[in-house]
Amino acid sequence: MKKVILILGLIASIIAISMTSKAEQGPYDPSRDAVKDFQEAQLQAQNEDKLILIQIGGNWCPWCHKLERFLNKNDNVNALLDETFVPIKVNVSPENDNEAFLNEMPEFEGYPFIVITDAQGEILNSRTSGALEEGNGYSETKFIAYFKYWNSREYMQE
Repeated sequence: MKKVILILGLIASIIAISMTSKAEQGPYDPSRDAVKDFQEAQLQAQNEDKLILIQIGGNWCPWCHKLERFLNKNDNVNALLDETFVPIKVNVSPENDNEAFLNEMPEFEGYPFIVITDAQGEILNSRTSGALEEGNGYSETKFIAYFKYWNSREYMQE
């Protein structure tokens, strides 16, 4: 009987460890320092003549996962993203709320939240991703139009 209890305890421990590591996996890394990441993104954006795309969210957010899958699977949107932006992800969770960084961002409701800055860090645009949704997911047409606008530098003429 003691062997059965020991084996069941061992199995329960393995399952718990497995579930914990799966819960931690996702597009947002709580160990990242958003201030440092943004400073590095600014240097890269200056060197590559790009803008910075900041995705704010967390691994607890279903729409953050949908956005990650959408961007990874959509070659047309991903090509424009790579051509136009230096992307960074900013985690918001109990493990790391990145409060110092988020205090410098526009107020927002909803996740994921997207902020576009120039290479010097000036905020050019911010929005919840809801404006880029269609049905129960994201719209390729809306994302392409949004990214093409920023890629074209039309905002500089306004």
